[in-house]
Amino acid sequence: MSTRAIRQAVSQDSLFSVLIKWCKEGAGEKTHKIRILTAFVSGVGVSAISPLLDIFLADGNSVDVIFGFDRNGTDRDAVRRLSALKKAHTGQFDVRVFQAPSHGSIFHPKLYIYERRDRIDFVIGSANLTSGGLGSNLESLLLYEDISRNSKIAQDVSEIWRIFAQPRPPLSAQFLQELTSKKALNLQRILRPRTPLETGSKSSKIRSLWKPLSRVPLPRSGPIEFRRQYNAIATQHYLLMDVLTETRKTQMQIPLTVIEKFFQIPKERSQKILVSLLTEDGLTQPISRPIVISGLKHGRLMRRLEMPQIRTMKRPLAVLFVKLRGKKRFAYVLIEQNTRKFGWVNRLLRSDGQQGGGVRRYLVGRRNDLLWARISKLLPR
Repeated sequence: MSTRAIRQAVSQDSLFSVLIKWCKEGAGEKTHKIRILTAFVSGVGVSAISPLLDIFLADGNSVDVIFGFDRNGTDRDAVRRLSALKKAHTGQFDVRVFQAPSHGSIFHPKLYIYERRDRIDFVIGSANLTSGGLGSNLESLLLYEDISRNSKIAQDVSEIWRIFAQPRPPLSAQFLQELTSKKALNLQRILRPRTPLETGSKSSKIRSLWKPLSRVPLPRSGPIEFRRQYNAIATQHYLLMDVLTETRKTQMQIPLTVIEKFFQIPKERSQKILVSLLTEDGLTQPISRPIVISGLKHGRLMRRLEMPQIRTMKRPLAVLFVKLRGKKRFAYVLIEQNTRKFGWVNRLLRSDGQQGGGVRRYLVGRRNDLLWARISKLLPR
């Protein structure tokens, strides 16, 4: 166990540098968790940490955020971006809103926790999830590292989290609400476009936070990237395919004909590809993933791709891949079973699928072919 003050804004030390360390340490893990309690959130703050969270969540870890929005401390861009993260990382990224209807008090905690196996780290102090709170403000912050989960201080920190994550009298359970799509839209109607806590250029603030790591490749990725909106012009080919009840909960099987025709990988060769998620907030940080060769021992050659988001989804569902410009760069969006889009996809794969006699249906095409106008409507707007 160790403790120290974070000398933010007067040294290279900051809350942001701690979050970088946590996300890098958790890269490739499946059971680590980051919990965040923050009174206020800005779109700039969420934008700055989003690529790091993509890396942290790539293989099954989870993030849980509880935020407030009193006194115009949270802006609508933050809500939009948090909602997009929740939809992109289904079952891994949870966001809730705390609002106590009191004129005399506001939701004002700031606590950041990193949990793994039997240890935790945490930061407690005055920093909100804004660009200033992450790096440029003079804050009072204490970092506790390598704390046993069984220790008294770890139990006290967990109790602070539970006070708001599981409200009990005199607090009401109604004070805490999931950030559903409806709740996100309602908040965006009443919140300011930008919180007064954020001044100056958005991109310059993010670049300032990123500067120490902008040229350092992130684990299993590349240089840190801004979220950029997907441009259909960048698409070369597309793949629409079933995701069935797989033998492995987080891996999708891929027919060899699709491997050769869409991914353009020889069936006897193992290769890595760069994969992003298509979200309402743009393309996520690309992750390097191997397309795994399997089935050799059983005389049944096949390929698998890791997709942690499908673990909690009801099957069957569907996936739309697009080939992006660049070497082996792809992006995808999942179409869940309980949506209108899935019904349309089901009919399309039944009528136009190229699977032959196989169970797993698929459709491979090019941008601007006869089906593209309809296929493109499946992409996030």
